[in-house]
Amino acid sequence: MKFRNISDLSDEDLKETPFEFLIMKLNDICMVSLNRKLKELDITINQVNFLIVINTEESLPQSYISGLLNIHGGSVTKALKRLEAKKLVEISKNPKNKSKNIVKITDKGRKLTKEVIYVIENIENEIFDGYDIEEKEKLKIMLRDLSKKYYDL
Repeated sequence: MKFRNISDLSDEDLKETPFEFLIMKLNDICMVSLNRKLKELDITINQVNFLIVINTEESLPQSYISGLLNIHGGSVTKALKRLEAKKLVEISKNPKNKSKNIVKITDKGRKLTKEVIYVIENIENEIFDGYDIEEKEKLKIMLRDLSKKYYDL
């Protein structure tokens, strides 16, 4: 089987293609496409992941963000410092434990998060054009269930 792009696979080729390969390639394509759209907003998909998590609460411990995104150590600190430099989050010491940080989203961060979600929703609407709502929801449920199984491996 020879191809340059996942979209070049025939239905017959798909039968022989490992599921994991399809998921990895789809993820790559999604990341490149989304990062291209987000470049206009001066933010990356990795930074968006942080903002979306932080936007769910008034403030969150840095360790909670780290655990939720499954990113550890200095990588989280660097990512949050970049967001802080853009004035999208504020990082402060936890008053109960000075060795820990608390992260809050700023008004600018909330506004940008809304813009990003709008971009993502538009992309999703375009991608799922031609599919009905039930098909879309069924795929989301299947992906969630598969992720649980992979997580348990």
